[in-house]
Amino acid sequence: MKKNLLLAILIAVATMTTFSCKRAVEVPANGQIRANAIAGTGDGPQSGLNNLNVVYFIPSDLDTVPGYQQRINGVMVYTQNFISKWMNHWGYTNKTIGLPVNAQGKLKMAVIRGAQPKAQYPYEGGAGAVMTEVNAYYSAHPTEKTSDHILVIMPTYSYGSNGDPSGGPFYGIGRWCFALDYTGLDTLNLGKPDDKFSTKWIGGFAHELGHGINLPHNGGAQSQNISYGTTLMGYGNGTLGKSATYLSPADAAILANGQTFSTASRSDWYADPGFQLKKLFAKYQNGNIIVSGKFSTTKAVKDIAFYHRNKGNDNGGYNSVTFAAKPVGTDSFYVSMPVSDFRDKANTNYEFTIRYVHENGSISTYATDYSFANDVPVINFGDKPVYNKSTWSITSFSSQETASESGAAVNVIDDAVNTYWHSRWSSSAASYPHYLVINMGARKDVNRFTFRQRDSRKVKLLEILTSNNGSSWTSLGDFTLLDTTTPQDIILSTVKNFKYFKLNMKSSYDGAQFAALSEVGTYKD
Repeated sequence: MKKNLLLAILIAVATMTTFSCKRAVEVPANGQIRANAIAGTGDGPQSGLNNLNVVYFIPSDLDTVPGYQQRINGVMVYTQNFISKWMNHWGYTNKTIGLPVNAQGKLKMAVIRGAQPKAQYPYEGGAGAVMTEVNAYYSAHPTEKTSDHILVIMPTYSYGSNGDPSGGPFYGIGRWCFALDYTGLDTLNLGKPDDKFSTKWIGGFAHELGHGINLPHNGGAQSQNISYGTTLMGYGNGTLGKSATYLSPADAAILANGQTFSTASRSDWYADPGFQLKKLFAKYQNGNIIVSGKFSTTKAVKDIAFYHRNKGNDNGGYNSVTFAAKPVGTDSFYVSMPVSDFRDKANTNYEFTIRYVHENGSISTYATDYSFANDVPVINFGDKPVYNKSTWSITSFSSQETASESGAAVNVIDDAVNTYWHSRWSSSAASYPHYLVINMGARKDVNRFTFRQRDSRKVKLLEILTSNNGSSWTSLGDFTLLDTTTPQDIILSTVKNFKYFKLNMKSSYDGAQFAALSEVGTYKD
């Protein structure tokens, strides 16, 4: 989670969006939460497979907070039960996070005494020092580490004038998450009218844990918020245990395939899945945004999550509108997303992200932009009906980068939107102008070129030339590509017939000497 999350936690109760529909309060019965034993993912805790690693880390000038074992056991059981409830609700039965247990069936924590005082582990930038010491501990005790995910809990450093605790890191970084402990961190306090801080600190605890087990921010869909409350990975850090809070279907889709939710023994957790998005189609029809496509992968896609972030007012993604779907067969997908589930539909710019969740927990991501105009989505992304490129080839190029990245020229005609050509940079870096020559295999009638830019090193000005023999060329003129990753067309005034075309790239948007391009195609409309 971004480092300003602590501020978001502190003000969440005052600033979060509420809805007019009243919801049932989820308050645990007194004394029951602490007594519950930890559940497992099948035989996970018993076998030691894929459990979350839980660390209680103590700076050298602090001590453990009284009663920490009992209280944190209660918090983790409560969180585990919450996760189980919503995984089951969205159809992932018997799926929950694996937690390590001791002989008494309680949470097992690695207690690590830090080498430095608390001043060396501040909120801003302190996580790195903690991670170094925790990694050293697991290097010395390798059998104690059972997954790639680590939750670090640290004692509170101080209290504000109003009694609000504060201290070290309290956020997620990759597969690590950090939380703070204080005497009021107790599920027995959840929902009590006179409790000022437990709800948001336990909610924050669970929210940060969500980041550490692969979840990004999201605000769910409007219909789900009306029915189920506030998403944990939105502003649920201020509502968990006090008012209705839930995990979205997108959350469940990601968690279901994560390492700590599996009892499988794999050597390839989070390894590169060899994913390529081959085709992407999108349209607005009958009140729905419909997106479909095809992909290839070496690790099966099990679930797909879709995120719509309002770029104007939601930098963190807390209010992202989300949906989830299963793949169609082994290489396709389709989702219909009702516009009625969006909260902001005026003249608004959106970032649309697809997260393809693989069987080994890895997540392949595709992102693009679109907008709403007067409550109607303007869908300008997705592939065009270009000519089949299976017989196309690259005749020549000015340079390509294959030594330090996969930037081969052929990538611009491979029908994969997440591959790209990149000019040579690792040695004897090439400068503008750059060029690519493409052979379409046969003469074709063309009045449109379609381009997809890479997310960096975008080309600005290019000249397009055509030929029927690959040696004598006719210029169609200079054209300016847009500074966007969404597909864009260059429209010719008349239909041209040719076999070869040359892209002579003359300038960039970033002013650097390097160039990159994801995909190019041609067609006649």
